[in-house]
Formats: sequence, structure tokens, C-alpha cells
Amino acid sequence: MNSADFTDDSFVSKMDSYLKSHLSPSRYSHSVSTANTCRTLASKFGCDPKRAFFTGLVHDIAREYSKEELVEWASKDGMPIRELDLHSPVLLHGRAGAMVLKNQFGIEDLDVLAALQAHTTGTSGMKTLAKILFVADYIEPERKHITPEFLSSLEGLDLDGMVYAVLMGTLNHLASKGKGVDPYALELKKELEHAE
Repeated sequence: MNSADFTDDSFVSKMDSYLKSHLSPSRYSHSVSTANTCRTLASKFGCDPKRAFFTGLVHDIAREYSKEELVEWASKDGMPIRELDLHSPVLLHGRAGAMVLKNQFGIEDLDVLAALQAHTTGTSGMKTLAKILFVADYIEPERKHITPEFLSSLEGLDLDGMVYAVLMGTLNHLASKGKGVDPYALELKKELEHAE
């Protein structure tokens, strides 16, 4: 599949068909909903809506891979596979997905690839597209845990404010479950708090 222009309608349609046949119905539905939310946020925050839609659509392309597949694909990006990743392989699905996009579909857009890599935990240094995906993945309308109160608390916030609210929502959820926090998420938290 050639991706000369991955935002072209015909290429997006091919990717959509691929995802529909390779993801569970609920994961595919989440991906489409995230894509639509990305497009809405992109229009608000000065990002290309077509690029944002595509990024949202493909963000979970590797989400249902086995542990072995996740490790194999993620390791192609040259970054180390951490002990934490091996303990919770789902953390690798963004990195693996970025490598699938690059190696299997020829997507070379660094912002798109970086957005996929960072969407699970967030990380410091995220660009606009990565921040949009991070927020959209959390708040898309099919997410059952998102309350109207939380959504209304996001109104009027800039993009960094939204990222911070989403990050804190995730960290509070992990704390309530007694789960550890990925160091990348803590780096993002520190960066956002120092930016204020």
C-alpha cells in the first residue's frame, strides 16, 4: 500500500478497511471515534484536520497484537525495551503501531509517528499533533469513564491545559487501582507544571 499522501481520501479509505478487518469491532469503533475527536480538536488548535483524523484512526493499529509481536515491532524504533514494557506489554502498542505504519505502510511523517509512540503514556516534548491524540484518545465519546463534568472542566482550556487534565485523570485512576506510573508520564507532568 503506497502512502504518497496518507491524508488522501483513497488511502484513508484503504487504511479504514484494513483496520476494520484487523481490529475487534469495539476497538475499530473507538479508533473512528478518536479520529473524529482528533479532527475537532485539530480545527480548534490550528493543526491539519486531515492529518489529525488519520492519526486518530490508526493510533491503535497494534493494540491487539500479542506480547511477542509488540516487542518485535516496538524494538524496530531503536529505543530500548524497558523492564516495565515487558511487564505491561500494552505500553508498547503505540511504539509498535508507529513502526507498523512506517515499515508496512510507508508512513514517514515524523509528527504522526511520534504521536502514535506517545499516546499511551504521554511524554515530555510532545508536539501539537501528539497532544491532540493524547487528549482525543481519552475523551472520545465512546469512553464510558468520561463524565459530562470532566468534559465541561476542559472548556476554555488551552491544549496544554487539556493534556494536563487528561494526564491527572489517568494518574488518579492508576493511584486508585494501586498501579505504578510510567516514568514518561511523570516527565510530561513535570514539563507541564514547569511551563505554567
